[in-house]
Amino acid sequence: MVTGNAVNCNGTGQIRYDGAGTFTADLLTNHATLVGGASNAITSILQGAGQVLIGTTAADPTAATLTPGSGVSISSLSGSITISAIGGGLAWSVVTVDGSFTVNTGTIANKAGLLTMTLPASAVVGDIIRIVGENTALGWKIAQNAGQQIFFGSGSTTVGVTGSLASTATRDAVEMVCTVAGASTVWTVLSSVGNITLA
Repeated sequence: MVTGNAVNCNGTGQIRYDGAGTFTADLLTNHATLVGGASNAITSILQGAGQVLIGTTAADPTAATLTPGSGVSISSLSGSITISAIGGGLAWSVVTVDGSFTVNTGTIANKAGLLTMTLPASAVVGDIIRIVGENTALGWKIAQNAGQQIFFGSGSTTVGVTGSLASTATRDAVEMVCTVAGASTVWTVLSSVGNITLA
């Protein structure tokens, strides 16, 4: 029973009352999520396959697809979303000719003579490089570009193209991280195996 205000109930849909004496019928969308609004309004938000509702400030949420960040993949289907990690470690390759490092990779030095690998032209903080010797008594050497330098504990290489870091035995290995970004990168040895020399 309603008293004091006129009642206006027309159309089909979900009946709602505005609190001021009026009843109306909001149409609903099949398979949509219902969201409440001002004056008891009802809004239907339809989500596509693999979409979720993402909230906003002082507004209805929005149906959207999740965006993967670095190292993450997202697969969305009707009724399911799968989130997976990409990678799981550095990619390793056997190298037999002199060249330049690619960041976030591992190098297995397998040249008949000394393998010289030059630091990347640029890198960002946190980039990793690894190198390990394999079947070559002459080992490997890490060369530098202009302005670059490598720190190893309390020691360091000479800045620029005259500086280098090298192995002394077949199975010597190092892992380095970029600690200063840009073209004049600075790398710091995180771990090593063998008697590594600095020049």
